Amino acid sequence: MSAADKPSRNPASRPPRTPRRTAANIDVPVAAVQIDLFPIKPIVEVMDPRKVVGENTSVEHLVRVKFRPNDAPHLVFHDRHGWYCESHGPACPSVKLAQDASA
Repeated sequence: MSAADKPSRNPASRPPRTPRRTAANIDVPVAAVQIDLFPIKPIVEVMDPRKVVGENTSVEHLVRVKFRPNDAPHLVFHDRHGWYCESHGPACPSVKLAQDASA
């Protein structure tokens, strides 16, 4: 192989690279925030954990949260593990509503 046949190592002579498609450089359209003319208030029901769970429970607070009347309820517990939603864990937005209702 002669010197003329070898590929050049000069970066300026190469074609430009196309950037990789990663989550950081993909343009995702963002929807505009819609104003709710008739907002629905979440239904927050504070329950007695002794009656629902049992007399020997370590649960201090038990709250049922529904974001809309026909939605499935979120059960939020406060015990030795802290505040958490039964289905979604501590990051669920229903946890904040339950903390505000129990305070």
